[in-house]
Amino acid sequence: MNCKSIILLIVVLLFWGNAEARKKKGKKVEEVQTESAYRKFFKGKACETAKGMITLHKMDGRVYFEIPLALMGREMLMGSTISEITNNGFGSVGEKPKGLLYISFVRCDSVISLKQLTAQYDTNEENLKQRIKESTIPATIKNFKITTYNEDSTAVVIDMTDYLVSADEAINPFSPWAPILAGGERVMEKEFRRENSQVVSIKAFEDNVSVKSSLTYGLSLKNKVMYIFQREPFTAVMTRSFILLPEHPMRPRLADPRIAIFSQGVSVFNGDSRGAQARYYAQRWNLEPKDMEQYRKGVLTEPKKPIVFYVDDAFPAMWKEPVRKAALRWNVAFEKIGLKNVIQVRDFPKDDPTFDPDNLKYSCIRYVPAAITNAMGPSWTDPRTGEIINASVIIFNDVVKLANQWRFLQTSQVDPSVRTKKMPDNILEESIEYIVAHEVGHTL
Repeated sequence: MNCKSIILLIVVLLFWGNAEARKKKGKKVEEVQTESAYRKFFKGKACETAKGMITLHKMDGRVYFEIPLALMGREMLMGSTISEITNNGFGSVGEKPKGLLYISFVRCDSVISLKQLTAQYDTNEENLKQRIKESTIPATIKNFKITTYNEDSTAVVIDMTDYLVSADEAINPFSPWAPILAGGERVMEKEFRRENSQVVSIKAFEDNVSVKSSLTYGLSLKNKVMYIFQREPFTAVMTRSFILLPEHPMRPRLADPRIAIFSQGVSVFNGDSRGAQARYYAQRWNLEPKDMEQYRKGVLTEPKKPIVFYVDDAFPAMWKEPVRKAALRWNVAFEKIGLKNVIQVRDFPKDDPTFDPDNLKYSCIRYVPAAITNAMGPSWTDPRTGEIINASVIIFNDVVKLANQWRFLQTSQVDPSVRTKKMPDNILEESIEYIVAHEVGHTL
């Protein structure tokens, strides 16, 4: 091999070696570039993730919502349920102390806004719709900076901690009845303690997600003269549920004032001489026959979607059967309109990891160990149509004391069995059934 050939070979080898080096270097650069901001954000951190309608991440004591862009502007309901509490004189386990919020998430540049919507105004005239829209824009509850996008930029990640672990009055744990339950004309003073509050757990499902937060306050209670107690530590664990409303709402039904049923109003503007008109929608469950052909023939048929009540496993043993019978009594009424097995009663399931009695998706009959002579049966509706989305029946322990007094005062003249300080068990069961049936009636 002559000198020229040797030199040429050396040049080729050097060029090939440099090319391979550049390739490897380029590969390293490419590998670095493929590590997205999304991966970097979660990299090396202990993170609990729950995937569902919205993917939730719990990391470093904070909760992040990974919201698909496809959900931006979609209408939702958000509800807050008490899961645990220091003193059930100020709110009860299973109670939703505040009304549901009608909300949506909206993106504007690098900010995601949590908006509160309204469905209180309407018109039949096209030329009025735009002005009504401008006059009823959604209010911003809170703005959140976009922390990062997901891998394919189809979802944004935002930090929801400062909203869900806060003293926001619209989602706090205090029942509106708390001052009354606390004993007459008393005033509460609440001092939120952020340093003693935290995110507890997360859950995500196909059509809803929930976040559990522990909130601590310094609570004071005073009457007209003095403080009964001052800055006592008070903790409530709250479950906040976000549930997606259907894109195609149920057809509303106009309420009839001759029928004693709950309703919700809409102001209608049409520009005629009568001025704004009130339109009332009946609050009702969306019950459709499973077999329409048989239904039209007058044959009893089951609904596509029954009303299911889950019964608290904390009830005293004697109460459980009367509670179950109380709810099922209403099926007789539904049979009069051609539907059977509309109401179903189930125990709290022990082997279903998706079940959560505090989730807005489940309607429950709950027991409260409190010396309160009362019970209640509130329900929550789709603000657009009046469709009942969720119902709760809350039974306080000392409602039996009230029943005892009622039975003695109102029926002892004709019923010797209640002429006693303590009702016989069969009379107690009968009274519990009556009370629960009454409250279930409110939820219908």
